[in-house]
Amino acid sequence: MTDSRPQDGEPASFAEKTKTLYRKHRRKIHTVVGTVGTVALAVAWEAIKQAAEQSGSEGVQAVEEEVEDRELTPAAEAKSQPRSPMTPHVRNLAEGWNASPEKRAQYKEETGEELAPGMTWVHRRVGEDPGEAAA
Repeated sequence: MTDSRPQDGEPASFAEKTKTLYRKHRRKIHTVVGTVGTVALAVAWEAIKQAAEQSGSEGVQAVEEEVEDRELTPAAEAKSQPRSPMTPHVRNLAEGWNASPEKRAQYKEETGEELAPGMTWVHRRVGEDPGEAAA
């Protein structure tokens, strides 16, 4: 049995006793934890498989009917429609960043105003490929 009194005569703390016990039985503890975890995972996997088998095609049909009955929300409708052309707008840049000379000139040409520091002009020219505009 381990001595619960260190050399200074004070009783060992719970944390010290636990650390000592863990050091002494580390392999056994890891083996038990690994085994229990593996068994729990296998049981959960089997339960999921059985639930899927019981619902079978009835569950798939119910989900399909539910999806068909559901009306599209405005967000879903927006996703289902193609995107409209980008609207020109001014965008804030990260601190210390400024628009390129080309963007400043483009903004001045299109609006007649100077672009503020820390801002950029986001605008795709007519006929420009969206991939090119992002690059």
